[in-house]
Amino acid sequence: MRPLLALILFLSFGPAQAALNTEGLPAGSVAIVGFDLKTFRRTKVGQALEKLADLKAKDLEASRRLREQLGVDSENDLHGLVVAIYPGPDGKVAEQSASGVVLIRGKFVPARINAFGQGNTLPSKTVGQHQAWEASAFIEKLSGEKPKDDAKDAYVVAHSESLVLVVSAEFLERAVAAADRGEKAAPLPTAVSAKFAAAPQGWLYLYADAAKMPNPKQETGVEDLSLVLGENATDLQLAVAAKFVSAEKASTMRKQLQGFQALSMMGLSNDDGKSPEEKEEMGTLVELVQKIRIGGEGKQATLDLDYPADKLAQAIGRVVEKARKSAAAPGAK
Repeated sequence: MRPLLALILFLSFGPAQAALNTEGLPAGSVAIVGFDLKTFRRTKVGQALEKLADLKAKDLEASRRLREQLGVDSENDLHGLVVAIYPGPDGKVAEQSASGVVLIRGKFVPARINAFGQGNTLPSKTVGQHQAWEASAFIEKLSGEKPKDDAKDAYVVAHSESLVLVVSAEFLERAVAAADRGEKAAPLPTAVSAKFAAAPQGWLYLYADAAKMPNPKQETGVEDLSLVLGENATDLQLAVAAKFVSAEKASTMRKQLQGFQALSMMGLSNDDGKSPEEKEEMGTLVELVQKIRIGGEGKQATLDLDYPADKLAQAIGRVVEKARKSAAAPGAK
């Protein structure tokens, strides 16, 4: 699945009412991650993080390649990503048997993307009315970086003017058919759906059926995990919930999280020898950790955070300014 992840990262480079949109995903996924770039770019924290990303020359180069070779403006044309993982024949997720589907939503010109593949004589196959390009070759030509030799086969499909697919080879026909029909992934658990719906300015969503995910130790006992991250009018908001196989496992996790929070507070409170600037940064981290709320009952464990978005954006801004000064210093590469 590495070619899928490589293309996701490449397309995400560049400056980036929300909901997890699963339209176009085949049913049967065991994990879904959604990143709403459009909403992210409107938030205070998102805008601050984009300024930090703008300092990286590699990101700017990726944006230039997208614009010149595919006609995609990374600031305006990329709207969101949804990544779904599907189990192998045994019903479990494993490196060699699991399949992945990536939906990249935005504004695209399929003819331009297909012309890029044709002009570079990239290997491809026809699926219905669509052309599917081998992802490894597509990524290498687009980014200039050669994928790893053990990368799993995948394909890139310019499905429509609003959707590009990146799909594991063995799942290609099924994924394209699902996109053609506008199929939606199976409904999420009721509690998860309610949490996602309650975050209209959410920009990062995750749900995983942990019982089917790789977990060699099997010590935590997590059955499913969900996360939503976003902003309301004043705060950055994080909500994480995990369901466990037993109340005992959930209680153990709550105690471990509370212990980790206490230890973190102690470590961050030690500001001996720190400069005033460093003390200010440490103070922000202390306040952030202090505001984490750990709860849940029975088989459930939860972690929630509400933190002033303005304050966090200002802290990120100080990091950006520090990085700018460092980059401008004599002798900086």
